[in-house]
Amino acid sequence: MKQRLAAMCAFLWLAATSLFAQMTFTLNGVDYSSVANRDSKGFTTVTLPAGTDLSGLITAVAVDGSPIDASLVTPNPTTTKLNYDELKVFTYDNKAYGFRFVEDVWFCAVFFSDCHINQGSGHDGTSAADMTTIMNHIINMGKDPDYTPTFKSAPNFVPKTSIIFCLGDIDQDKGDDGSKGEHDNFLNCTAEVAKTAGIPFIFIAGNHDISPDYWNDGSKGVTFGSSGGSNADDKTITAIKNNNSYWSSMFDEEIQYFTGGSGAWQPSHFTFKFKDVRFYCSNCYWFQKPYNKPGLLSSATYYAPDGIISALNTFVESHADEASVWMQHYPWLAGSDCNRWWLDQNESGNYIAASGTSDYGSCTSGVGKNDGDFANTKKKDPLSAIMMKAAGKVDGKVQHFSGHYHRFDDRTYTSTVNSNNKVHDYTVAAPGNTAQSNNAFVVLLKRGEGVKEVIQTQF
Repeated sequence: MKQRLAAMCAFLWLAATSLFAQMTFTLNGVDYSSVANRDSKGFTTVTLPAGTDLSGLITAVAVDGSPIDASLVTPNPTTTKLNYDELKVFTYDNKAYGFRFVEDVWFCAVFFSDCHINQGSGHDGTSAADMTTIMNHIINMGKDPDYTPTFKSAPNFVPKTSIIFCLGDIDQDKGDDGSKGEHDNFLNCTAEVAKTAGIPFIFIAGNHDISPDYWNDGSKGVTFGSSGGSNADDKTITAIKNNNSYWSSMFDEEIQYFTGGSGAWQPSHFTFKFKDVRFYCSNCYWFQKPYNKPGLLSSATYYAPDGIISALNTFVESHADEASVWMQHYPWLAGSDCNRWWLDQNESGNYIAASGTSDYGSCTSGVGKNDGDFANTKKKDPLSAIMMKAAGKVDGKVQHFSGHYHRFDDRTYTSTVNSNNKVHDYTVAAPGNTAQSNNAFVVLLKRGEGVKEVIQTQF
């Protein structure tokens, strides 16, 4: 023990003497500058592509930019055996340089929601300037110690943002001007910032972005005209698809959309695979109803979401071996009116029954306001059964992220018909919530395995 302590003290002294000196390597087949991260204490983490052979990796050595004879370094970096996740100390000219070589199997996703960009009082609205600042802090995670968490699951991993998600309610009701569906303010302070950094940014729609059944007792969500709900819905979904298209080349495959009901407007939920983890993304929620647009003298006709849910189920069954992460705008449990949201009800319990028939209660009239039994039986239980078919569960629970509530929450939904079906839902606070401002979930994921750890943090 005494020898270990003495050796550690000696190393710490040597590390301190080399704080302003830097040793760098030339690597076989890998650009050192793109994979090395030196922290404020002088230690360097080298994150290598998964499967990289460590034998013969280091081919040359430099100190402070000047090449040196590798044989003068102890031990010789070009011949010594390297092991993943092992601290390796090299000494040269009475200075010590600490390195750790890690395999690129870890990555981080950041989730935030309910920006309500420039929306007024009562919505925890965030200014475009503040949202730009938050985005830059997210992008600089791993570089700025003030915005860099440490994960228990991977303590030596330097977390950098690999992908960013916004879970809906992106700006004012129906867009920048409150009606026409333009989303430039939101896109300029989020998507455009992400494009500059080269970090994928994905957003989904919330109830303020695509029409609920009712805005209030006297106003139905989908109306006729250029400033109506259907026009704004089109622009929201177009903005989402255009943004998806921009990032698709960085994903493992093309983005696929879930639709159902020929000729009807579609909420266009989607899925993609990124770093060997599948993400299922729902606009508002999976049971958002398609509709035929209203005419000058006619109302919109709503349809049951059965075709969408059927398509989702078929897809999940054929991709059951893939680790999955799920998201939608509505929480599973958070909020006193949670079940009302799942039933498409406004504050008075009004909603519009879909035409035809439905296995999910969408065509049923007279459902009680905020009826938890009905919401569970018709929507949450069937959806949880589909989600459970996919891999990537943690402690038997599907990993899910949501917004809408404007406050942090962390609960597990257990199916009322099968107690083995569990959904762990992380509800993220609104950035403009003054009590929990600028907050997000930082999620540690492992390639092919999915979520490993979730940290609530502030940016």
